[in-house]
Amino acid sequence: MPVECPNLEILSLNGSRVSNLNLGLTPLLWCLDVEECYNLQEIQASVGCLKKLACLNLNRDSVVKKHLKSPGFDFLAMLKVNAECVDDCPLHPHNNLPKFQFECFYDEHLTLSSGNLEKLISFGLCACTNLESFSASICGLQRLGKLTLEGDIREAPKDLCQLQSLEELTLSMKKINRLPDSICRLKHLKSLELKSCFLLEQLPEDLGRLECLEKLYLLDCISLPDIPNSVCEMKCLKYLHLPYCVLVENLPVEVGRLKCLKELNIQGTGINRLPDSIIELKGLCIIWSTGRLESYGFTSLKKLSKYTASCYV
Repeated sequence: MPVECPNLEILSLNGSRVSNLNLGLTPLLWCLDVEECYNLQEIQASVGCLKKLACLNLNRDSVVKKHLKSPGFDFLAMLKVNAECVDDCPLHPHNNLPKFQFECFYDEHLTLSSGNLEKLISFGLCACTNLESFSASICGLQRLGKLTLEGDIREAPKDLCQLQSLEELTLSMKKINRLPDSICRLKHLKSLELKSCFLLEQLPEDLGRLECLEKLYLLDCISLPDIPNSVCEMKCLKYLHLPYCVLVENLPVEVGRLKCLKELNIQGTGINRLPDSIIELKGLCIIWSTGRLESYGFTSLKKLSKYTASCYV
């Protein structure tokens, strides 16, 4: 915008040939539509200038939507990103960078002025993606409490430890094969969910450093062979779910140290024996597949049921 537009709230440039857009002079803008603006390569937006922006519609291959929470909600922000591979970029057909179609949903508190949205629009304009810049954009978000990454990207952001307010992390990345060690430094993380990470081959050895973790869900991680022993150091862990991690055949032998554990799901795994130490977990609910769980080595299933609240088959 060449001059200040202090009252502009809705700007629709759908289908135009605009290539660069400066939004530094539109403080009240809450809806921006630049769908099918195939020549658009840059949106300039200094941190804090888009405090009112609630909906940003980019092009047919990417969309960022921001939902403002009412004052009664928590002050932490939430981001969900889905990335799917595409064959080419209409702006840069000969670029060798990976190409993705992005869909982003971002929630923040009304009073939160962290400039997060300005950082997010940087990877939504064209399909070409520098993964290092993508990682930096994600890890630079302030006061992010919940992060969900889905789709075809092969790597999780390497510097996740910068997200010191993060409490919930969900990864459903079907091409990822390992997690960055920086995950272990998320000292406030309470929930870690890995869903359909089909190529994931290992978890960080120091995963037990997540001392506040309450939920560890590993669903359909069909290439994961084992669970690191350090998991037994998670003093707050309440839910350990490993459904259909078919290569996992053993639990850590010191699983009995998880005194807060309420629910253990080993349905569809290769586990047919439980460690002796599990008898120390009073009130534990165990979920497993019919016919897969054999004798425990220390007791019969009948005896174990005296110590557990319930055993689901």
